[in-house]
Amino acid sequence: SGRAMCHYCGASIKITGKCPQCGSTSLFTETPGTQKLEEELHERFPSARVLRMDADTTTKKSAYDELLGKFRAHRADVLLGTQMVAKGHDFPDVTLVGVLNADAALYLDDFRAGERTFSMLTQVIGRAGRAAKRGVAVIQTMNPNHEVIRLAAAQDYRAFYARDIKLREAFTFPPFCDIAVISAASASEAACTKCAAEIFTFMKDKMSGDYRDVPVISFGPFEAPLYKIENCYRMRVVLKCRRSKRLLA
Repeated sequence: SGRAMCHYCGASIKITGKCPQCGSTSLFTETPGTQKLEEELHERFPSARVLRMDADTTTKKSAYDELLGKFRAHRADVLLGTQMVAKGHDFPDVTLVGVLNADAALYLDDFRAGERTFSMLTQVIGRAGRAAKRGVAVIQTMNPNHEVIRLAAAQDYRAFYARDIKLREAFTFPPFCDIAVISAASASEAACTKCAAEIFTFMKDKMSGDYRDVPVISFGPFEAPLYKIENCYRMRVVLKCRRSKRLLA
């Protein structure tokens, strides 16, 4: 009855219940997103006033401030949303905070995944019980014994830092190096692949020739995490290095 929209390129299509490619009607749309959770909250707590804050409800420039203003003024009982709900807001009367699917960002292909999950969880937990009232935070996770989840629940910043900095050093990640990403993009998949390969070869030749004094670890070429957006293919070459005049040259 609605529309499906890509939050990366803005493409939008009407939902007809039928696959536009093969015509199949065996489509599953009950995904556990904020919209589905809003429906469930209305079913379980019919009298509760629920505000949803996500990419779909904050398209207007003023929507973000309006939603927060409503909640702060007690014109809603529940504020449901994506990570934007967690960022630095002060609600003195909030006594219960829930984090759904806390593992979602923990296993992303990013060396900062643990740091970002820890930061998000500690911020969310900090939203409950900020005034004189006692607060409770509930974290839904498939892996409650994961060290990042456990340390975030305990708000143990020092222990998390000690853990993460050892991993960063062992695998040569920032702050023990800088990372440069060189991207190639084209409407032609063949042209994009060829360009990325030429960039990689060019870099390797430079590193073994004129710039062999610059310590660099190179990877690639490989597909970007989002390989195709808006009919544009994207590939990457990644360099681990130390930023210097020689490197920039």
